[in-house]
Amino acid sequence: MKKTLFYYVLIAPLIIFPGFAGSLPFSYSDTLETSTLIFIRQGFYESIESHSQTKRTMEFIESNFSEKFLHDEPVLLAYYGVLNALKAKHVFNPFSKISYLRTALRNLDEAVKYGPYNLEVRFLRFSVLHNIPSFLGFSEKLQKDTNAVFTLLTVEKKYSDLDSETAINVIKFVIESKRLGAEQQNELETLAQQLKEYEQLSSD
Repeated sequence: MKKTLFYYVLIAPLIIFPGFAGSLPFSYSDTLETSTLIFIRQGFYESIESHSQTKRTMEFIESNFSEKFLHDEPVLLAYYGVLNALKAKHVFNPFSKISYLRTALRNLDEAVKYGPYNLEVRFLRFSVLHNIPSFLGFSEKLQKDTNAVFTLLTVEKKYSDLDSETAINVIKFVIESKRLGAEQQNELETLAQQLKEYEQLSSD
């Protein structure tokens, strides 16, 4: 309940002030190696409760990738977007919150546009939209992400593109969101258990 109320206070002003921020201040270009993506994933999860880690992870992205590369790599853009959402969470100034959140939503929408079948991209936008009250007008987009994430997990088996810990975290969040029906919930719970067993066997 507290989490929902927080996001209500954070996002409600978007109705009054539509539009998004401008371009991003990037100056370098690189390739997105698997090890780099893993580093960014870890930085994101640590950023959920840490403003300083949010800042460090965003600075890492800004220092290592050009703006063009960022927009050509949907998963990287999605992480940059969700980090902006976390930045909005951590700051106190309401105008800064609005600005960061607008940028986050713009980044996430563009990432989904160019990576609609990427599980990580759809999940990251889902994780932000899940916390936005339905009357603000994002319900249809959230439902599309919910359906896409479930399909990519259970039909397309895209969880194989992730390390097991990340895949389990994704499934756990979707289950706890209670956005799915009972049958779908059970299917994800079974999948999560299978992945945990596989991870345990791999570590033995």
